[in-house]
Amino acid sequence: MKKLSLLTGILVLFFTTSCRDIVNSVLDVLPPFDVPFGATVDVPFAAVNTATYTRTPEIPMNIDLNAKIKENNPNFSINNLKSVKLNTLSLDYVSSQGGNKLDVIKNARIYVKSHNQAERLIATAYNNTNPNTISFTLEDAEILEYFRTSQNYLIIEIQASRITADQIKMKMNAGFKIKVQL
Repeated sequence: MKKLSLLTGILVLFFTTSCRDIVNSVLDVLPPFDVPFGATVDVPFAAVNTATYTRTPEIPMNIDLNAKIKENNPNFSINNLKSVKLNTLSLDYVSSQGGNKLDVIKNARIYVKSHNQAERLIATAYNNTNPNTISFTLEDAEILEYFRTSQNYLIIEIQASRITADQIKMKMNAGFKIKVQL
């Protein structure tokens, strides 16, 4: 009799858990959506060697996901946020003071940061030779906690392909995949 009640309990637990997953996936009232971020940034670029990385100041994103979620469905809020992942990222050349283009950047790393979280690597680009665009390889990182607040930042680290000094203006294009559930 004890085995039967234990087996019944396990089956009820499995069924209950499965039903919630089915409701969240099949009857998802708010399907995953993209939140774009774009900014034009001036990056001071002083490379005295090609072996080290130079960090940019923090680039404020100030993405208010609560407002973005409510735009898609007023019945949901930041409390329903289940996942945030970076799904696109590129840097496009705009101009420079010294005539350099983006091929002066050999390697680049992008970090996300918020006031209550340590910075986290979310994208990398290695061996760049393109003068107009740097495309990034994205980390499959869950960055939900960085977006529980609207005070969030990106940090760029760049490694030069040659010794140079310049100020390069770039357009950053990023997109975040947001998932909200009941």
